[in-house]
Amino acid sequence: DLYYITNNLSMRYNGLSVVLTLLLSVIKGGEGRVVEPQSPDRTGFQVLRLQASDSDLVDTALRLADEYGLNEWAELNRPDGYVDVMVNLEKKERFTRAIEDAGIVSSVMIEDVEERIKRHVTMKKRSANDNYDYDSFNVFEDIEKELKKINNTYSDIARLDIIGETFEKRNMYVLRVSKDIGPAPTKPIILIDAGIHAREWVSISTIMYIINQVVRNPSDDLYIKAFLDSYEFVFMPVLNPDGYAYTQVDRLWRKNRVYNDKSSCRGVDLNRNWDYKWGGLGTSGRPCQIDYRGPAAFSELETKAVQKWVEAYKSKILLYINFHAYGQLWMTPYGYSTDTPSNEVEMLKYSKIAVKAIKKSRGTEYRYGPVYTTIYPASSISVDWVRGAEDVPLAYTVELPDKGDHGFLTPPSEIPLIGKETWEGIRALLITLADDKGLLKTAEIIIV
Repeated sequence: DLYYITNNLSMRYNGLSVVLTLLLSVIKGGEGRVVEPQSPDRTGFQVLRLQASDSDLVDTALRLADEYGLNEWAELNRPDGYVDVMVNLEKKERFTRAIEDAGIVSSVMIEDVEERIKRHVTMKKRSANDNYDYDSFNVFEDIEKELKKINNTYSDIARLDIIGETFEKRNMYVLRVSKDIGPAPTKPIILIDAGIHAREWVSISTIMYIINQVVRNPSDDLYIKAFLDSYEFVFMPVLNPDGYAYTQVDRLWRKNRVYNDKSSCRGVDLNRNWDYKWGGLGTSGRPCQIDYRGPAAFSELETKAVQKWVEAYKSKILLYINFHAYGQLWMTPYGYSTDTPSNEVEMLKYSKIAVKAIKKSRGTEYRYGPVYTTIYPASSISVDWVRGAEDVPLAYTVELPDKGDHGFLTPPSEIPLIGKETWEGIRALLITLADDKGLLKTAEIIIV
């Protein structure tokens, strides 16, 4: 097959007009590949908030966004009745007229996306002698170095394992942390992952903040000491290394970077690729869509690597937390339908404890409830698979701050604040969970 694109040919890509500047290399006898676009210029693009007075209008807002091809940035909070969409100048007038005709009020959340990216969004790359900066966004290679440093420096409590390799040959890591760490987990597991959607940088900075608290315990927290006696923390800090690396080219990239058969559009949405109710509502079978589920469940190297690890130790996993951004939501399964787990009451109890502690930390308010009714239908997601297929008792999807002032473009000044309050929420959950299950193994702690 022969595909070619010449200089300055404008191509419609996920609703975004980008200019491809290089000639495609042709592989004789093999599949042609479209050359990667340069960094998209989103000058003048705006993020609009569509405020809907009821659930039906939320659905109308989503339908109109889809009709106008505005799915690159489409986030919603159903309890608060809003949908955020990014629109370019070409479509804004027609789109705003359509939503006004539907009775939906709009306002501008981000005036110029490109300006915001340039002003706030930087990924730090440290020099050879620099320490890891937990108050910055860091490139994947520096995250990798920090994980290796923790493994070497804190070998009595930390162990770093490679569980797989991505399409672009980056390693996928699991960092296990517990007192008297061994070659395999022996205690109840607290599994936390992040970065499955590449553009959600704050999910990765938050998990790294928590790793630092648990490993180094800078505040000399007695509960952390007790947790390491009682639990094994398992961190998967970057589930989508290739996509995360590519966000240095396209800041709003979401999927992984695999080539799709018979399509010029790259990437699979890794959080629509899990083998539980695969291919249902909230997924797409079209490779150019942002929520493309892939050709089959567990088609991707990244999800297969996690699947293998989880299935090996699922009998020990007590709690699973999957970090995302944005929206300030602490959500339970399921995303595929209004079905709920048999222990939903228990899951909501711990959700309430976590969000209460987060609010106490600095006033940040979270909503909580099932994925399907709290945000939108989303099938084949990790939290559904972990709870529904692997029978892990407690599983949550957490949409970190904010509520749209910055959206995906979290300013670095927020990194330590979001990290601290999120850890406070998890810490409170773990204290109550340990008390309920009789897990705390230290005489130094008395829960009152």
